[in-house]
Parts: sequence; structure tokens; C-alpha cells
Amino acid sequence: MILALIKIGNIAKKYWLAALIMYVVSFLGSWSIGLYLLVIPFVLLMLALAHSFGWVKKGLQNVPFAIIGIILWYVSITNIDDYWLFLPFAWLV
Repeated sequence: MILALIKIGNIAKKYWLAALIMYVVSFLGSWSIGLYLLVIPFVLLMLALAHSFGWVKKGLQNVPFAIIGIILWYVSITNIDDYWLFLPFAWLV
């Protein structure tokens, strides 16, 4: 996640990678605080989408996408079961 904040190279790739890593970390913490850690992948995924489509030109333009990620996270954890949020890991078990 720290590498994604450094403006060197392809920023969108770094956001995608950081979101994937944080998704795995949130699953590992799913027995205690995993749903709260899941906010980080949601925000990173929104930032990755924004940078992939070229919607962000300045640093301050990241804020609305981070807020959208937080709103999507809140709606997801209140309306969707944990099984569906961590579905790829359910296939592994």
C-alpha cells in the first residue's frame, strides 16, 4: 500500500496489488476484525479503478473515490453475508 502512494511507475498496478494483498489479510483476520479490515481493499479497489480509467489527475481527486469505497464497504458489510464477501476463499476450504 505504501508503494501505491509513491508516485513512481504504474500507480494503478500498485493499487491493484495492494488491494489483493489487503483482501487476503482481511480474510486471515476474518475471525476477529476481518470485516473492518475489508475497508482497505474497498478503498484501494476504487482508487485502482479511478487510476486505471484515468479519472485522477491530481492527488486531491483521490478523496471522492476513497469516500465511495468506504460507502460501498459499509453497504456490503451490512447487507451481504461474510460467506459471499470471502467467496474465493470458501472454494479453497
